[in-house]
Amino acid sequence: MAITVHTYKLLKHYSEKILNFGNVLSLGRLDILISKDEYKKFNIPFSKNAYVNNDFFFDFKFNSFKSLDASEFEGSEIIHDLNKPIEKDIGKYDTIIDFGTSEHVFDIVQNLKNINSLCKNGGHIIHCLPANNNCGHGFWQFSPELFFQLYNEKNCFYETELILINMLEKNKFYKVENYTYLERLDFNSDVPLYLFVKTKKRNNQNFGPIFQSDYEKQWKNITSEESKKSNLSKLFKNLKNNFKKIPFLDKFFTYRSDIKFYKKKNYLRSKFIKRVNI
Repeated sequence: MAITVHTYKLLKHYSEKILNFGNVLSLGRLDILISKDEYKKFNIPFSKNAYVNNDFFFDFKFNSFKSLDASEFEGSEIIHDLNKPIEKDIGKYDTIIDFGTSEHVFDIVQNLKNINSLCKNGGHIIHCLPANNNCGHGFWQFSPELFFQLYNEKNCFYETELILINMLEKNKFYKVENYTYLERLDFNSDVPLYLFVKTKKRNNQNFGPIFQSDYEKQWKNITSEESKKSNLSKLFKNLKNNFKKIPFLDKFFTYRSDIKFYKKKNYLRSKFIKRVNI
């Protein structure tokens, strides 16, 4: 649960639209993981604090800042296990910040419901969570499609934006856009990717049933990409399948096919990705 150069820059970017984060609730104490060199290089207001708190939230406008945790060990103001429904009155907040907590919560559905209930109508929910190549960091890594399906008009959310972050670079941000809700968002990578999500809540409503879009497409019998392929393409595919039946060639074609598929799905080649300057 930390604020880094990446998350600071993205908060700065969206603060131009949000203007005032109001009463803020952080899931977990928000560590400050910014080096002295990074403070200078990116012109970030310096702090000796170990955590963001009610007295210091960089140069962002806000009214109050609290944190929620399952344990008292880091001194959070609110103690609650996000695996369990929120039954006591712990207030509602203008901005919920989840910078590295949700991946550590076993009951992820209840966790997301809790986040929704803690956010005021008209408030913002902001996540930054692992997406790729963080196996073992937490219980979960997150797909962009989850948040597009969750934070949409049907569930009374709007202004939802998703940014992929290459964690090995300080200035590489990729906006996920033009999502059609008709196919999967497959983003392979050979670097650790995090997913930054910003959405705005319209009013209180429980999440409806959520399914992956490509399955919904099949259930509705919408023409698939496979059926649109040319006869020549289908013929070539059949030839490859026949070659795979030949001894010694099957492993070669299978390996080449797997590598080709992996590279094809690389996030940098996706039609849904656009590099943005932040």
